[in-house]
Amino acid sequence: MEDSLSIIFAIIVSLLLMFLFPLIDTWEMQDNLSYVVVYSAVVEFVDTARNVGFVSDDTYTAFANKVNATGNTYDITMEHKQFIPDVVGYVNHYTSQIIAGISDDDQKYNFNKYDYFYVTVKNTNRTQATLLSDFLTGASDSNFKIGVSYGGVVWSVRDAE
Repeated sequence: MEDSLSIIFAIIVSLLLMFLFPLIDTWEMQDNLSYVVVYSAVVEFVDTARNVGFVSDDTYTAFANKVNATGNTYDITMEHKQFIPDVVGYVNHYTSQIIAGISDDDQKYNFNKYDYFYVTVKNTNRTQATLLSDFLTGASDSNFKIGVSYGGVVWSVRDAE
């Protein structure tokens, strides 16, 4: 009887080692690749906006498509801190205002020199690696797995071509 239990235990452990852990590793690598794609898309989008001085409908749509190509769903937030020289201060504009500016007739949201522009992207779904990890540990962690924040000062302002 003791030999039967030890054989069953050995089979269960070997199945875990042979199948489950490589699967977890593969899904975690997929999350890492998704992070790299999202990071590079955010950096490219923000740097382009900071260099040309505006966000257009085309650049925002291309950015959102690159981010969503990872197969995850994301919450994209944008923040524009508009420099007001008269007051020597900043006025904040957020995602809804920026999207509304993009949707206007000119199809772009303009920045001024010395404004700040930030973008934050966080996944809203639970990735496969998170689901499996939570199943194995018994935890239900609702934190995001893929999150990127990037931004900076707008140094040059050019008109759209």
